[in-house]
Amino acid sequence: MTLRKYPDITGIILAGGKSSRMGQDKGLKLHNDQPFIQHIIRAIETITNKILIITANTDYEVFGYPCLSDIIPDQGPVGGIYTGLKHTETTQNLILSCDVPFVTSAVLNNLISHHDSDYDVITYKNVPLITLYNKEVLHNFSESISKKRLCLRETLSTLNVKSIRIEEAIAPYLKNINTPQQYIEAAQWN
Repeated sequence: MTLRKYPDITGIILAGGKSSRMGQDKGLKLHNDQPFIQHIIRAIETITNKILIITANTDYEVFGYPCLSDIIPDQGPVGGIYTGLKHTETTQNLILSCDVPFVTSAVLNNLISHHDSDYDVITYKNVPLITLYNKEVLHNFSESISKKRLCLRETLSTLNVKSIRIEEAIAPYLKNINTPQQYIEAAQWN
């Protein structure tokens, strides 16, 4: 697969979570001597130079991209996605959580290659936080926040979602790390 830049896409990294299961900020955890978010940024930079980090933690400023606090705090991923979509200037937006350090440019290019303007969202099956969102869904996220419908899957159920089958070859690159046990196991994942 040929990799190419997409100037009409913004990469949005959600790094504002409470990391309650991990016990510390997941995006700054180290994998192969680099923070998770550094691996994610490297993958996104092969796609676009437009990157936003959704976080209130000023430690993320060292990565050189705009860091934006949630417009409406404590709304989980729904609030983070709302904030990212509110600030982006592009129609298509790659949204990733900060706990997917194995993601690669090939995984992101594969996702983008499935773009279809008939859909609001393009995602890997059962992986809601490595996803391509159309900015037009901003109002759906605003409505979810106003109705306190903060489960991301519930918001996605209001949208026209294209779910891509996960091929065996890319499955390892979609793994996220949420717990200390998964963090210990992560050294064996790649």
